[in-house]
Amino acid sequence: MKNKTIFIIILTFILVTNVNAKSLYNELKNNSVKDNISSTYVTDSNGIDFLETSSDTNGKGLYMMGETSNESFPIIYYRGDISNNYIIYANFCWQIVRTTSTGGIKIMYAGTPSNNTCNNTGADLAIGKVSYNDTNEAPKYGWTYEENGEEKDSNAKTYLEEWYSNNMTDYTRELEDTIWCNDRRIVNNVFEARTRLEAGNPTLSCEKEDSYTVSSNIGNGKLTYPTGIINADEATYGGEVLKKTQTSAYINIAYSYWSMTPYVLNKNMYPNSKGMLNMYTFTYNAGIRPMVSLRNTAQFTKGDGTNDNPYRVEVEKQYKIIPDEYSEVNTDESEKGKTITITPKERDGYKLVNIQVTDLNGNDIGITVNNNKFTMPEQDVKIKTNYRIVKDSYKVETNQNEIIIDENLVEQDQKASFKLNIPHGYKLLSIKILNSNNEELNIDITENNGIYEFTMPGENVTIQVETEELPKYIITGDDIELTSNEYYESDKVSFKVKEKDGKEIANVLVFDELDEQLDIQLTNKGNCYSLDMPNKNIKVVVEYNDVISNRIINPETNCIDIINNAKHKYPILLIIIISSILLIIRLLKRKEEKIEII
Repeated sequence: MKNKTIFIIILTFILVTNVNAKSLYNELKNNSVKDNISSTYVTDSNGIDFLETSSDTNGKGLYMMGETSNESFPIIYYRGDISNNYIIYANFCWQIVRTTSTGGIKIMYAGTPSNNTCNNTGADLAIGKVSYNDTNEAPKYGWTYEENGEEKDSNAKTYLEEWYSNNMTDYTRELEDTIWCNDRRIVNNVFEARTRLEAGNPTLSCEKEDSYTVSSNIGNGKLTYPTGIINADEATYGGEVLKKTQTSAYINIAYSYWSMTPYVLNKNMYPNSKGMLNMYTFTYNAGIRPMVSLRNTAQFTKGDGTNDNPYRVEVEKQYKIIPDEYSEVNTDESEKGKTITITPKERDGYKLVNIQVTDLNGNDIGITVNNNKFTMPEQDVKIKTNYRIVKDSYKVETNQNEIIIDENLVEQDQKASFKLNIPHGYKLLSIKILNSNNEELNIDITENNGIYEFTMPGENVTIQVETEELPKYIITGDDIELTSNEYYESDKVSFKVKEKDGKEIANVLVFDELDEQLDIQLTNKGNCYSLDMPNKNIKVVVEYNDVISNRIINPETNCIDIINNAKHKYPILLIIIISSILLIIRLLKRKEEKIEII
């Protein structure tokens, strides 16, 4: 009883957990409004004015980027004086900044939780202070930069990745590899980022060379871990404006912290302690607020995003799929249980043999690939496509109806296959593979479930079989009717026993030619019989009994039993006659008993 109770509690917990789990992206999307129209906290009919800071009339809440509204995952972002963008994840507090074009959730470090609340302020919202770089030299405005032909990391990147290495590597499979933009484009000797922000035109687009990612498929591939920091455009969407003070936006924490965006050759932009998007030289010490992007499988099981009740987030783990040079896959990463499709490449002079799924060391892990698809396991995998050199093809022929050839042209050293259709009553004596000179070749032939195979030689071949008819045996009998009297051993023989007036079948016996009775099992339905033909001639003998018309009825027998037994043997009239006789006998017996008493 105790075990049953525990099971019910566990099952209930699982069911309740699954029912309560909601998509975090969908939660944000459903509570957002477009940013290019007027709404509760936006009075301008054209939407938010990014030349001005956030306010009760210029944005406060959750917004959908208008130009992305028709995409699969419209960009959603928080703006202004809000406190409902908190989550607890990986044992840290975070603030949601925005979503990505793949439905990921970009979050920014906000300290450590206390009793499941996130009420940190100021310096506690950063992991520490560091200079963006060690000098103010022009090339060092990059998240990475080139020095003497060598790619080097900025101080800020080194500091951030060290923290990630110590705190977040167990969660990497739950994070998406998204773009962290370090926009270094220069137009007319001015950074493009500065120009557009001074015009109130923030953007999330970024040149590939400035798009920092782990994988080179979507960005520059220069990151060790999928982490970065906020850029000036994201801070602008969040409510700050270049060189304008804004004290109420959630981006302002009364503590200076770096962004990834350069302002001039020796200065970077950053949200400063006065609530302004400002700029300072690289050697200035400012805070680092790590950012990561949760995958679009992120779900929350409780919470409403406020400081005192943050979202509690869970994310489905993702595993890598690494194709070889001769294959492509429909996705680079996947969670366990998803169907992965492999597209092998065509290679001149080669033919695909099979596709293997292995671990990262090339070891087989027992995964079957059917129709170029497989189910993703709970681990990283590699795809290995195995090809063989295409050789010349040769003909496989026959002139016998007993042979069915699967393919008439087969490459040398490949398996040729065929089936046999041996007529009933015949047995196979031999199979021969002949060359064009009608000479038998010494080739091994294997058989499995009726499929015959051999390895194709480097010449045309003909398949030939030799068969022999099995002996036939005769069945006779004066009192049986047969459609045929000749059969092969084990054939099912059916015959009808002749009916004779005044006779009923007593026995059906089987004898051999020496008149010795055989122990053969007979089955029958009515006067139709069947047996399996033995390997000898047989004779069927039928014994009859006379049908007795006047049966003696035992007066002690229960008449109901007699009637029931008679239902299947006698016509209704006979049953009535028997019942009447029984009734008369009983009446006479009672009369005699009465006379004796008198």
